[in-house]
Amino acid sequence: MSLWIDIKYAGLISPRLDRFKVKQTNPYLANFRCPVCGDSQKNKYKARGFLYTKNNNLYYKCHNCNVGFAFGSLLKDIEPQLYSAYKMERYTEGLDMGNVAKPHAKKEFEFKAPVFQDKGLIDKLLDRLDRLPEDNPAVQYATDRLIPEDKFDRLYYVDDMQKIGQLSEKYKDRIEGTEDRLVLPFYDMNGRFVAVTCRALHDESLRYVTIRLNDDQPMIYNLDQIDRKEKVYCVEGPIDSLFLPNCVAVATSDLKKIKPYLPGDTVNIFDNQPRNPDIVRLMKAAQKDGSVVVVWPERVEQKDINEMIKDGGRTSTEVLEIINNHSYTGLSLLAQINKWSKC
Repeated sequence: MSLWIDIKYAGLISPRLDRFKVKQTNPYLANFRCPVCGDSQKNKYKARGFLYTKNNNLYYKCHNCNVGFAFGSLLKDIEPQLYSAYKMERYTEGLDMGNVAKPHAKKEFEFKAPVFQDKGLIDKLLDRLDRLPEDNPAVQYATDRLIPEDKFDRLYYVDDMQKIGQLSEKYKDRIEGTEDRLVLPFYDMNGRFVAVTCRALHDESLRYVTIRLNDDQPMIYNLDQIDRKEKVYCVEGPIDSLFLPNCVAVATSDLKKIKPYLPGDTVNIFDNQPRNPDIVRLMKAAQKDGSVVVVWPERVEQKDINEMIKDGGRTSTEVLEIINNHSYTGLSLLAQINKWSKC
């Protein structure tokens, strides 16, 4: 059967397809802006290109320009090099060969589309911050951190950590503690549930508890919300990302994690830790890769963006201006890192 190969390669080229979203997994149906006609020029949110399942293969159809062809033709047009690997994989499976015998025998199997949790599940189990009263502990925490209220709909509150175990069978009866926490959900670029990070609200010994629901997808916060045609900002911490436009967070200091998913105009924003040798090393590695990196000016004393706003008295607009004015690449970036580093 060839459907699983088509779906695999559809996933590989999805970052190249504007507003790509899997509508359903069985039968497979995906939607995105048509790369042939460019879709609507007046409305950038219009997406009238579809990959759909027919006779165990994927086919493409645009309801704007009415083009239609097999998935392979779309792949060949968008990613010719990947198309060569696609053809070889189909050949190995004995496909597209007429009556020629398969290169080697393989046991046939029935393809079952993977089952992903959707955004609706977390809304059923947890409470969204924008729907909670001001005296709720998570709302108070977010308010104290000066998190913008228009981002409250991206944050959740769990009054008992045992509820988190209901998000996945593999965590059933494995969650310890009954404390309440702030919950930050992670989705992939198609809006499928990947993980949650639960932030302590009190004096718990574990500040963060992270639950992975899909080990095959990256934990990149806000990946489902960004516009990949615009400049994207990439930071370490999810809470920091809430203060910048079109921003993702990788939940680690290794910002190169974002590269496979955002090949375009991305500004890498490391925490302001000039005495941390690991951060300095990662920034120099990013310089060698040709990445755009922010080097914080000396007048900024706080470690991260949230502290710059909460303790430094700056606005989000002021922080963004500093970022845009202190983004470097190439040799100028290396010079700035050496000047900034204190280790």
